Amino acid sequence: MTKFFSKIKLAFSNAYFVKQEKNRGYIAQLLDVVVLYRLNPTCNIFDYYNYQVYNSARGSSFYYELVGEGAQEAFNRSLNPRNAVAPAWDKLLFAVLCNAYNIRTTEILAIYKPTGIVPSFVKNHLTDMSQLKAYLQSEKGPIFVKPVKGSLGQGAFYIAGVDKNCNYVIDKCGDLISFGDFISKTIDLAVSHRYQPKAGVLLQRPVVQHTAITDFTQTSTPSGLRILVLNTGAGPYIHRVTWKIITSNNFSDNFSKGKHGNMLSMVDPNTGKVSDAVNNYWPTTKLHQKHPLSGNDFSGFILPLWQQVKAEVLRASSMINDMRAMHWDLIISEQGAIFLELNDLGGTNILQLHGKGLIDQELKKVMKEIAALQKGSPFARFILS
Repeated sequence: MTKFFSKIKLAFSNAYFVKQEKNRGYIAQLLDVVVLYRLNPTCNIFDYYNYQVYNSARGSSFYYELVGEGAQEAFNRSLNPRNAVAPAWDKLLFAVLCNAYNIRTTEILAIYKPTGIVPSFVKNHLTDMSQLKAYLQSEKGPIFVKPVKGSLGQGAFYIAGVDKNCNYVIDKCGDLISFGDFISKTIDLAVSHRYQPKAGVLLQRPVVQHTAITDFTQTSTPSGLRILVLNTGAGPYIHRVTWKIITSNNFSDNFSKGKHGNMLSMVDPNTGKVSDAVNNYWPTTKLHQKHPLSGNDFSGFILPLWQQVKAEVLRASSMINDMRAMHWDLIISEQGAIFLELNDLGGTNILQLHGKGLIDQELKKVMKEIAALQKGSPFARFILS
């Protein structure tokens, strides 16, 4: 009941904000929402506000092209058969594929995995806590820790260093974290339903991003890309690109619905030119023209090595045979793209916060023919309309 009233309060708060800031009355907003739902059954009142539909003419193309947040999973499942998505859920399998096809990915220094075998290219297989401590003392850092099977950055940890006896690890901010607390945040993680401890935990060498990006953001912590590649018939193509921009003292560029202060900028797939950035959902966010730390202007920045990165993304996409919607996470280094992971149920929200819907009429036409739609579902009605 508390959650219900919180949603009602949020809806009224958003309506009031739009009325004050956009001079759009409550009746006009209500009519917009009714028309949005009639034209696009994947959307609800919160999508109307989160994606600033109120800025578009009632019944415009944005109403037809926006994928509501509740349809995110349906979009991906309709294009990705369940028997094809293992590389997107198992980061170790993903690393094996990248190694076999000579695709640059994050270097794995060690794997903590008490049982089972590990790939031959991984030099250090740690099977108990004493081995883990000894390895951390010898390697000292920096090391990036992430689960083989997990999502949303849960279980990830940046080790900047360790103390002499490994009683403490030093995090990205320079804070001392007891070894026990470090283990509870990573190996013994209990809050994620997608984390599978038996699959193991990766210890990776942190990726160094291209100096042009570090100069722009004024932080060496990488700001990565989310690239949606579609393969709906005539080979893979890049459909949408978002630059996930680090701010503050974050060690991860995850957007997480604006919780961490990180920003999102749309990238022109042809040129690599970036747009102004947002740091939250609408209507309470705005387009930021400058990076908050560096003061550099987004409108003048083009991602380095962009044509090379595009070619590398399309080459990597060709190794995945049956996934028709591939959400790639990567970092641009001095050598080109470093692939972090492939996502199956990738977020559609971060791809639509700049006033452009994900499914245009051409894509909708193709999806009518190839997508596996659940009959009668809101997403099926949206595609077949």
